[in-house]
Amino acid sequence: MAVLQEAFPAGIDDEDYLPLLAVLSEGLSEWHVGVVASAFLGAEHHRVMNDAARRLPRPRRDRAAALRARLQRHGWDPDED
Repeated sequence: MAVLQEAFPAGIDDEDYLPLLAVLSEGLSEWHVGVVASAFLGAEHHRVMNDAARRLPRPRRDRAAALRARLQRHGWDPDED
């Protein structure tokens, strides 16, 4: 969660919510996305888990790429064990 706090010190807006979940899903299970994102966002765990399972619309994929790059600048590595 520290990476999220460093990358998004002011939080995220509604438009970035689903793209961020999609990026987090690249390296975490749905359960862990729910745990991490709900703690960061102050949202209900199961709602976040369900949202993470949704397909990301094509226009949001570009936004996900930008969010992924931002997270990577702060140490996010979805392939890290």
